[in-house]
Amino acid sequence: MADKATIVLFSHVSNSRSITGAEKLLLFFGRELSPYFNCILVAPQEGKLTRLARKSGMNVELLPIPLVYGMYTPYAGLEADIRKFQEGREYLELCDWLTALRPAFIISSTCVHALPAMAAKSLGIPVVWKISETITDNEFTPLSVELIHRNSDEILAISHTAAACFPEEIRELKVTQLPPSWDDKDMMLEAWSMLRGERRRELKVAPNEPLIGYISSFINKEKGLEHFVKMAVQVSALHSDAKFLVIGTPGDKNYYDRCVRKVKLEGLNAKFQFAGYEECLPAAYCAMDILVVPSLIREGFGMTALEGMAFGKPVVAYDSGGLREILLAAGCGDQLAPAENIAALAERVNALLAAPGYAAGVGSMARERIVAVYGPDAYRARLQGLAERWYLRYCQAQPQPPCAEPAAAPEITDTVVVIDEVPAAAVPAGGDPGGSAPAAAGAPAPPQALRRRLIVRRRLRLRRGKLRRGRLRRAAARARRAARPARKRRAVKPARRKSGGGKQRRQGHRARRGVKRRRKAA
Repeated sequence: MADKATIVLFSHVSNSRSITGAEKLLLFFGRELSPYFNCILVAPQEGKLTRLARKSGMNVELLPIPLVYGMYTPYAGLEADIRKFQEGREYLELCDWLTALRPAFIISSTCVHALPAMAAKSLGIPVVWKISETITDNEFTPLSVELIHRNSDEILAISHTAAACFPEEIRELKVTQLPPSWDDKDMMLEAWSMLRGERRRELKVAPNEPLIGYISSFINKEKGLEHFVKMAVQVSALHSDAKFLVIGTPGDKNYYDRCVRKVKLEGLNAKFQFAGYEECLPAAYCAMDILVVPSLIREGFGMTALEGMAFGKPVVAYDSGGLREILLAAGCGDQLAPAENIAALAERVNALLAAPGYAAGVGSMARERIVAVYGPDAYRARLQGLAERWYLRYCQAQPQPPCAEPAAAPEITDTVVVIDEVPAAAVPAGGDPGGSAPAAAGAPAPPQALRRRLIVRRRLRLRRGKLRRGRLRRAAARARRAARPARKRRAVKPARRKSGGGKQRRQGHRARRGVKRRRKAA
């Protein structure tokens, strides 16, 4: 609608074939926001996310923006590396694009997608930073937390675990919790029985054989597949009819291959199915009897566990992070195993397999509670309150450029742009373009940061011009060579092979003269 304010949602990834949990959450978030705002999704490349977004009626822009992984695992040189990113071509193009669009506000997804938030903040555009993961806890964590605080107007946390890294004063000031949900249309509720039968026949699993599942978008060490395999060894010792299904694309190929070899060495090859990427997840969930989530990191939430319980499946998981929040909310605390304790994980799975009726009841009860706490109706009620607040706060008047008054034209020299005075709101305090808070009102900000940005832009233009002129010269030379008439080439006679080099001959002459001189002297 033309009367809706425009907002921008920045996705940090866009995988070509599969879709990760973070992408899925952002897509669902954008769909639910579309009735309130004109949403534009920005992704680094074409992928399944962009295709689904267009199918949902969202506008899509492709902007390759570097990710700042140090925001997730902070270190001492994080701010210096961010400044280098801000001098790069991608960041400057992002600033130009945001300047031309002037959205009411932007939403940056995940902590590693820092540059969109910093660019928008430097231009006076409000920022909602969506945090879906737990930032690594080390001595530099406050550095990452402070960067998020300085470059955001609001922080949208997926869970208590994701918000725990922020001090209490920041949580009270700007952190709002919005747990994820699902779309009932994607659940295919009416077809569950049919999907279960069809998928189990494809997997060659008999109706009386229990199927224990593992799902991850990209399988790497942190997702605990090796723990799942070792658990399966212990479960098979008691329940020989149990079968196991692994779904996910290998993220770490060496790790994945090691897990497959472990299955073969344990003699469980006939009991395991490695399905790779699954196009129809509802069919996979329906086919399972138990879902195991052995994640070795403190998940920000745990979308796989939520989806499993939404399909009425009992879920066994390690007791950490967002997984603990979900299972406690579902009343399934008994299915939590101490982190990295494989024996305890197997014990909980064996208890469910020993009582199939009890396991089915656990799954049914979990679905009822999950729907009440995290279901679509609960999500939309939370989101409606957020959308109304954002509209009143950010959309009553469109955000204005930081420069309230037009600045005098700068004096251009051969190599740099000289700026005599820069309005205070144009450059953040400390001269960091795209940095943190703006300078105090009325105080002139230092021009070094803006001068550095303009220098970089000029150098990029000059370099592009040189490359273009070089290509033109080479093309003209090729055209001239092509226009010349073909010349008859003279046959080249093979070179005569020399018997010896001139140096060797001279050395022989000197040796013979020396022999003659010695004979005369004798």
